[in-house]
Amino acid sequence: MANAPPNPRRTILLVDDEPEVLHLVTRILSAEGTVMIEARTGAEALAVARQTRLDLVILDIKLPDMSGTEVLRRLRRIDPGVPVIMVTSYGSVETVRTSMELGAFDYLTKPFDNREVRRVAREALASRAGGSVPSRA
Repeated sequence: MANAPPNPRRTILLVDDEPEVLHLVTRILSAEGTVMIEARTGAEALAVARQTRLDLVILDIKLPDMSGTEVLRRLRRIDPGVPVIMVTSYGSVETVRTSMELGAFDYLTKPFDNREVRRVAREALASRAGGSVPSRA
């Protein structure tokens, strides 16, 4: 039986306007052998998604230019199969419900538990079997 080829490095887009959050999550997940791309606005995140095959998006619900749920709606048009983990510091049941209805994989609340971030990210990455190719729309 032939050995399976090694897993290519996974690409994670992290979208948050707080530099401390970007740094923390990048530190937690870069140890997992992933390529981390950071975006501070919804528009920046969508531009990255149009140009890059992403394996996971970690998306803050509150961004300076548009809501995280709006970014999620638009991401679904670009790459319907990419798992998206929503992040909130507010824990609003309605916002979480809306995100899940729009196809979010899961959600995390701030402040983060490092093990929970790793666990949810691993599960989301495992769900990205084969994946879809981003549309340039």
